[in-house]
Amino acid sequence: MNNLLLVSTTIGSLFRRHSRRLVSFALLAAGTTLLVTSMGGQQFSFVANGALFGNPGGASQTYSVNGKGIDLTGPFFQSLGSNGRSCASCHQPGDGMSISAANVQARFAATQGLDPIFRKVDGANCNHNVELSTVAGRTDAYSLLRTRGLIRIALAVPTNADYQVVSVNNQYGCNEADILSMYRRPLPSTNLRFLSAVMFDGRASSAATGTTKILFANYPNSLRSDLAHQTLDATKGHAEGDGSRPTPEEQQAIVDFETLVAAVFQTVAEQNGSHVMKSQIDKPLYQGRSSRDHPGR
Repeated sequence: MNNLLLVSTTIGSLFRRHSRRLVSFALLAAGTTLLVTSMGGQQFSFVANGALFGNPGGASQTYSVNGKGIDLTGPFFQSLGSNGRSCASCHQPGDGMSISAANVQARFAATQGLDPIFRKVDGANCNHNVELSTVAGRTDAYSLLRTRGLIRIALAVPTNADYQVVSVNNQYGCNEADILSMYRRPLPSTNLRFLSAVMFDGRASSAATGTTKILFANYPNSLRSDLAHQTLDATKGHAEGDGSRPTPEEQQAIVDFETLVAAVFQTVAEQNGSHVMKSQIDKPLYQGRSSRDHPGR
């Protein structure tokens, strides 16, 4: 199925009056890659720096600091596993390199819940005892993803855990005590060069996962190594890959892409009767700390 190009006419008309940038538009991935097809059939494989993506608060912009823009043909946008997903399935340029619930719901409506993001492995509220053969069944099974933008992350309780799980009451049916289901929105894959740890809990920058703690002394090699490790884990888990991809070369290309991407969020404010755009770059994790503790700063 072709991917979709949705035009945000309201936001677009507003920014056309106040910016010389490209017209506001929102990209929705509805296929295995983010090659975008417009209503007239024209294909897009590139998003120029400064393109505006409309949202209820104004607009966002995703930049690549290579000075050109976002190349939609690299391995980040390719299906590297078995279920049709790519990194871009959950990391959209139009959503600050994450996903919004509105984006996911639009993809569900456009594909009747068959877009690659809708996969039982972690897109469903639970990965067992779910009905996916009908639209109604998929609507219910993917309700958290559709309405909250949440992915289910199943984490095994470590064998050496200093705690015991006595019981689990999960309303969606994942009640196992040895594997706990966590629900969270994908982290934005933007501004990553400022990270002090990879993943929400830092587990992809720790000895527990065979990765490296990021320190001033080992930055940026530690960050790049941890991100490369994460690309392989994510493909094996979220994309249900067999471990053969991404290849070392593809891992390098994905890390190169991720560490060059930055996001800017613009809000629209009323000022003396006129609409004014205000920009804010996504704040790095290290903001407020001493530059001595700051990798790369």
